[in-house]
Amino acid sequence: MTRLPPGPGNALVTTLRSLRDPYGFPLETARRYGDPYSWPSFLGPMVVTGSPEGIRTLFTADPDTYSALGAELLGPILGESNLILLSGERHRAMRKLQLPPFHGARMRAYGQIILDAAEAHAARWQRGRPIPVHRTMQEISLQVILEAVLGLREPGRREAFKAAVLAVIAALKPSFMFIESLRRPLLGLSAWARFQRRRAHTFALFEEELRVRRASPEPREDILSLLLSARYEDGSALTDDELLTQMMNLIVAGHETTASALAWSFHHIHREPAVKARLVEELRGLPEPLDPEAVARLPYLEAVCSEALRLEPVAPLIGRTLRKGLTLQGFELPPGISVGISILQVHRRADLYPEPERFRPERFLERSYTPFEYLPFGGGARRCIGAAFALYEMKLVLAAILRKHDLRAASDKPVRVAVRNTTVGPRGEVELLHA
Repeated sequence: MTRLPPGPGNALVTTLRSLRDPYGFPLETARRYGDPYSWPSFLGPMVVTGSPEGIRTLFTADPDTYSALGAELLGPILGESNLILLSGERHRAMRKLQLPPFHGARMRAYGQIILDAAEAHAARWQRGRPIPVHRTMQEISLQVILEAVLGLREPGRREAFKAAVLAVIAALKPSFMFIESLRRPLLGLSAWARFQRRRAHTFALFEEELRVRRASPEPREDILSLLLSARYEDGSALTDDELLTQMMNLIVAGHETTASALAWSFHHIHREPAVKARLVEELRGLPEPLDPEAVARLPYLEAVCSEALRLEPVAPLIGRTLRKGLTLQGFELPPGISVGISILQVHRRADLYPEPERFRPERFLERSYTPFEYLPFGGGARRCIGAAFALYEMKLVLAAILRKHDLRAASDKPVRVAVRNTTVGPRGEVELLHA
């Protein structure tokens, strides 16, 4: 009989408690049971580590040791060809196709899109009224994705996609994602049926966009156009289903995560006057008009973004399922067991980050961290392909807004954390006021 480390015993209770307190309960569990610990879930038992040594073991193992967590369960919802659900050679091939647009000169071409979107949305804020920061960041992030990823230049077309994508995101419920028995139409009245209708409408818009794009000979630099011309090693192109699935994945995954990271950044900056003063001084040292590359090179701005991602990880826990046996910190884990990496736990280690609950960007200027100590975008062979793009967007949005808007916190009340579909973000709104 396989011996697993100790941990909570009831999947339902554990799930409910982690939904109510997605940061506090996992940290409490790690303190109570040690590292690693077992975490019961509806996908089966998971052995979780938040130590650099354990994370090193998992990230440096042969990628074929793992399959994507929950692939069979989530495939009918997120798409069977979705990058995050693929494993082995299929994962490597799809990842190789999608990486180039997110790096180097191609990514930098999107800088002006980001600056323009941030400035336009912030210009709508009214003096004397609370500024809904998180909602604004969601709007900015979605506009950037629709322009940079899909290349939607015409406002009407962009608004149609925006409405469709937001409807799909709103219809995506953890209940039917993880409990197959809830995927029933119930005469078209169930949450599952509503999700299917909204997804079908969104995919119809995508298919129309593919027809328009293929009929136009004009060269374009958006990510959809680049993927249309991408080829596997055997010379074959992505199928329409693969294209639609990858686009939807990039939009849904990149929209909420970046918006939450930015909202947390604004929240913490305006709770720490010394941080705000130092950051604004650095930003105002740049000439107008802003050069996106000059912004991206600012050291303190990068430290601020890094600290926000450390303190408030949008994916506190990432998992894989073992296809082969693995030894993790003295425990012999058999195939079929899942392993989890607690990004939250390693980011809150006092031996790595003194005063771990404090927002202190200077720590990233004082020392560097290994990929097993700081990993806001995951790591190993499955590290988020949009990591560089997300950090780039965070820097440019903060720069565009903080240079022109003197803001302050609207309240001293703490902002709590909430599960938002499959990620974690602020509970309720993050509000600021013009100073």
